[in-house]
Amino acid sequence: MPLTHKIALCVLAWLGSSAISAAWADDGGLAACLLKPKQTIQLGSPVFGVLAQVFVDRSAPVKAGEIVAKLDTSVEEAQVALDRFRAANKTEIEMAQTDLSWNQRELRRLRNLAADRLAKASEVDQYEAKVAQDLIAIRKATADQKTAALEAERSERQLQLKLIKSPINGIVTDVKLSPGDYIYENTPIMTIDQLDPLYIDLVLPAQRYGSVKMGQVAEVHLAAPIGSVVPATVDAVDAVVDPASDTFRVRLVMHNPGNRIPAGIRCSASLPTITAGSG
Repeated sequence: MPLTHKIALCVLAWLGSSAISAAWADDGGLAACLLKPKQTIQLGSPVFGVLAQVFVDRSAPVKAGEIVAKLDTSVEEAQVALDRFRAANKTEIEMAQTDLSWNQRELRRLRNLAADRLAKASEVDQYEAKVAQDLIAIRKATADQKTAALEAERSERQLQLKLIKSPINGIVTDVKLSPGDYIYENTPIMTIDQLDPLYIDLVLPAQRYGSVKMGQVAEVHLAAPIGSVVPATVDAVDAVVDPASDTFRVRLVMHNPGNRIPAGIRCSASLPTITAGSG
């Protein structure tokens, strides 16, 4: 095995396979690499409870915001129904408005009688107080209805917490729990991988630092079963050179519409050399 290959393998062993997905080989200007999902989500629940349903299976495509599972929501659904009923109930307002209309008519009648000295001033005062109380009752009933509407909104949000939604467009790669399982803190329900775009990490020798630029296009040679050459773009260059291995990392991003290229495929990548003043 050439010395450069041995150095590349040592770099992989030191950094760990979870930290990088490629090591640079000087001969041929190629880097052995591995396609990775842009992100892997261990999807859990923000609240505890019994898992009631799982709506997707392994290998199923999911969209961001799609409900993929739900906890038992029987209590929350009943609370939402109750709060919605209270928010829509205008009986208290209507009763107060009816009392107000009656007392206003009586007040007008008594004022007319009082002008002709046919009603006592105390009776007028009494109905003025009733009208004022009715106005307060209307304001209170209106405020109570607004409070009920806010409580209904809170109940609906509590219900939404038990509806587990995918945060990304991706593919379900593992379902860990089944209906009836209890979800505790940090309990993942499923794993979702985002495969569009795909990421490729390259580890390059420090001598190449400065020759790799953002937006530079690399050729990625995909192994079987794809077996084709696909372009990928540099979207991150580490600002730190690792002193132990005298290398730095570069990340490539490869668009993957329709998830046609699976993650995990081995590949080799080549980056054109940019000389001073060429870019």
